[in-house]
Amino acid sequence: MIDKHIEAFIMSQSATFMIPAQNVAVLLAEHNIAHAKLLLSQYKYSRVPVLNKDKEYVGVLGLNEIVEFEMEHDFFYEKSQNTPISEIVNTDIATVRPSVPLEEMLNKLIKEPFLPVVKGQEFLGIIVRQEILKAFSAFAHDFTKDYEITKRD
Repeated sequence: MIDKHIEAFIMSQSATFMIPAQNVAVLLAEHNIAHAKLLLSQYKYSRVPVLNKDKEYVGVLGLNEIVEFEMEHDFFYEKSQNTPISEIVNTDIATVRPSVPLEEMLNKLIKEPFLPVVKGQEFLGIIVRQEILKAFSAFAHDFTKDYEITKRD
Protein backbone atom coordinates (compact mmCIF):
# COMPACT_ATOMS: atom_id res chain seq x y z
CA MET A 1 0.00 0.00 0.00
CA ILE A 2 1.29 3.44 -0.93
CA ASP A 3 1.74 5.91 1.91
CA LYS A 4 -1.08 8.49 1.78
CA HIS A 5 1.37 11.44 1.82
CA ILE A 6 3.38 10.00 -1.06
CA GLU A 7 0.24 9.25 -3.02
CA ALA A 8 -1.07 12.78 -2.42
CA PHE A 9 2.23 14.26 -3.59
CA ILE A 10 2.34 12.10 -6.73
CA MET A 11 -1.28 12.84 -7.59
CA SER A 12 -0.70 16.57 -7.09
CA GLN A 13 1.73 16.51 -10.02
CA SER A 14 -1.16 16.20 -12.47
CA ALA A 15 -4.89 16.65 -12.30
CA THR A 16 -5.39 13.24 -13.91
CA PHE A 17 -2.28 12.00 -15.78
CA MET A 18 -4.65 11.22 -18.61
CA ILE A 19 -4.08 12.50 -22.13
CA PRO A 20 -7.60 13.11 -23.46
CA ALA A 21 -8.85 11.05 -26.41
CA GLN A 22 -8.92 14.05 -28.75
CA ASN A 23 -5.14 14.47 -28.22
CA VAL A 24 -4.23 10.81 -28.81
CA ALA A 25 -3.20 9.28 -32.14
CA VAL A 26 -5.48 6.33 -32.82
CA LEU A 27 -6.22 3.86 -35.56
CA LEU A 28 -9.69 2.80 -36.63
CA ALA A 29 -10.43 -0.92 -36.79
CA GLU A 30 -11.35 -0.61 -40.47
CA HIS A 31 -7.97 0.92 -41.41
CA ASN A 32 -5.76 -1.48 -43.34
CA ILE A 33 -2.42 -2.83 -42.16
CA ALA A 34 -0.49 -0.68 -44.65
CA HIS A 35 -2.05 2.46 -43.15
CA ALA A 36 -1.26 1.29 -39.62
CA LYS A 37 2.38 0.64 -40.51
CA LEU A 38 2.67 4.09 -42.04
CA LEU A 39 1.20 5.84 -38.99
CA LEU A 40 3.28 3.88 -36.49
CA SER A 41 6.55 4.32 -38.35
CA GLN A 42 6.00 7.94 -39.38
CA TYR A 43 5.25 9.12 -35.85
CA LYS A 44 7.55 6.58 -34.17
CA TYR A 45 4.83 5.23 -31.88
CA SER A 46 5.38 1.79 -30.42
CA ARG A 47 1.63 1.20 -30.08
CA VAL A 48 -1.62 3.10 -30.46
CA PRO A 49 -5.20 2.49 -29.35
CA VAL A 50 -7.62 1.10 -31.92
CA LEU A 51 -11.23 2.32 -31.99
CA ASN A 52 -14.28 1.17 -33.92
CA LYS A 53 -16.38 3.45 -36.14
CA ASP A 54 -18.37 4.54 -33.06
CA LYS A 55 -15.11 5.67 -31.38
CA GLU A 56 -15.32 2.81 -28.86
CA TYR A 57 -12.14 1.15 -27.61
CA VAL A 58 -11.29 -2.12 -29.37
CA GLY A 59 -7.67 -2.78 -28.39
CA VAL A 60 -4.10 -1.74 -29.14
CA LEU A 61 -1.92 -2.22 -32.19
CA GLY A 62 1.84 -1.91 -32.59
CA LEU A 63 4.48 -2.79 -35.13
CA ASN A 64 5.24 -5.99 -33.22
CA GLU A 65 1.73 -7.31 -33.77
CA ILE A 66 1.87 -6.35 -37.45
CA VAL A 67 5.23 -8.01 -38.08
CA GLU A 68 4.20 -11.20 -36.23
CA PHE A 69 0.99 -11.39 -38.25
CA GLU A 70 2.79 -10.80 -41.55
CA MET A 71 5.41 -13.45 -40.79
CA GLU A 72 2.75 -16.01 -39.88
CA HIS A 73 0.72 -15.33 -43.03
CA ASP A 74 3.45 -14.85 -45.64
CA PHE A 75 2.35 -11.28 -46.29
CA PHE A 76 3.05 -9.07 -49.26
CA TYR A 77 2.22 -5.39 -49.84
CA GLU A 78 -1.06 -5.85 -51.76
CA LYS A 79 -2.43 -8.08 -49.04
CA SER A 80 -1.60 -5.51 -46.34
CA GLN A 81 -3.67 -2.93 -48.21
CA ASN A 82 -6.69 -5.24 -48.16
CA THR A 83 -6.50 -6.54 -44.60
CA PRO A 84 -8.22 -4.49 -41.89
CA ILE A 85 -6.33 -4.11 -38.62
CA SER A 86 -9.38 -5.45 -36.81
CA GLU A 87 -7.98 -8.90 -37.74
CA ILE A 88 -4.80 -8.37 -35.71
CA VAL A 89 -5.64 -5.86 -32.97
CA ASN A 90 -4.40 -6.87 -29.52
CA THR A 91 -7.40 -7.01 -27.17
CA ASP A 92 -5.45 -8.38 -24.20
CA ILE A 93 -4.07 -5.00 -23.07
CA ALA A 94 -5.08 -3.85 -19.60
CA THR A 95 -7.42 -0.87 -19.44
CA VAL A 96 -8.37 1.38 -16.54
CA ARG A 97 -11.38 3.43 -15.59
CA PRO A 98 -11.11 7.21 -15.12
CA SER A 99 -10.89 7.00 -11.31
CA VAL A 100 -8.11 4.39 -11.22
CA PRO A 101 -6.23 4.29 -7.90
CA LEU A 102 -2.52 5.14 -8.14
CA GLU A 103 -1.39 1.69 -6.97
CA GLU A 104 -3.43 -0.10 -9.66
CA MET A 105 -2.16 2.35 -12.29
CA LEU A 106 1.46 1.72 -11.31
CA ASN A 107 1.06 -2.07 -11.31
CA LYS A 108 -0.43 -2.05 -14.81
CA LEU A 109 2.09 0.44 -16.22
CA ILE A 110 4.95 -1.90 -15.35
CA LYS A 111 4.13 -3.99 -18.42
CA GLU A 112 2.74 -1.34 -20.78
CA PRO A 113 3.96 2.05 -22.08
CA PHE A 114 0.42 3.41 -21.71
CA LEU A 115 -2.97 2.41 -20.36
CA PRO A 116 -6.16 3.08 -22.30
CA VAL A 117 -8.75 4.81 -20.11
CA VAL A 118 -12.26 3.60 -20.82
CA LYS A 119 -15.71 4.03 -19.37
CA GLY A 120 -17.60 0.96 -20.54
CA GLN A 121 -16.35 0.83 -24.14
CA GLU A 122 -16.04 4.62 -24.50
CA PHE A 123 -12.42 5.60 -25.10
CA LEU A 124 -11.53 8.58 -22.90
CA GLY A 125 -7.75 8.78 -23.40
CA ILE A 126 -4.51 7.21 -22.19
CA ILE A 127 -2.29 7.32 -19.14
CA VAL A 128 1.33 7.32 -20.26
CA ARG A 129 4.10 5.73 -18.18
CA GLN A 130 6.38 8.67 -18.98
CA GLU A 131 4.01 11.10 -17.20
CA ILE A 132 4.02 8.96 -14.07
CA LEU A 133 7.82 8.79 -14.16
CA LYS A 134 7.93 12.60 -14.31
CA ALA A 135 5.81 12.72 -11.15
CA PHE A 136 8.17 10.30 -9.39
CA SER A 137 11.12 12.40 -10.50
CA ALA A 138 9.47 15.42 -8.90
CA PHE A 139 8.85 13.30 -5.81
CA ALA A 140 12.53 12.36 -5.59
CA HIS A 141 13.57 16.00 -5.88
CA ASP A 142 10.83 17.94 -4.10
CA PHE A 143 9.08 15.76 -1.51
CA THR A 144 11.31 16.88 1.36
CA LYS A 145 10.47 20.54 0.67
CA ASP A 146 7.06 19.87 2.22
CA TYR A 147 7.68 16.74 4.29
CA GLU A 148 10.28 15.64 6.78
CA ILE A 149 11.52 12.07 6.53
CA THR A 150 12.82 10.33 9.62
CA LYS A 151 14.11 6.79 9.80
CA ARG A 152 12.39 4.53 12.29
CA ASP A 153 14.48 2.58 14.75
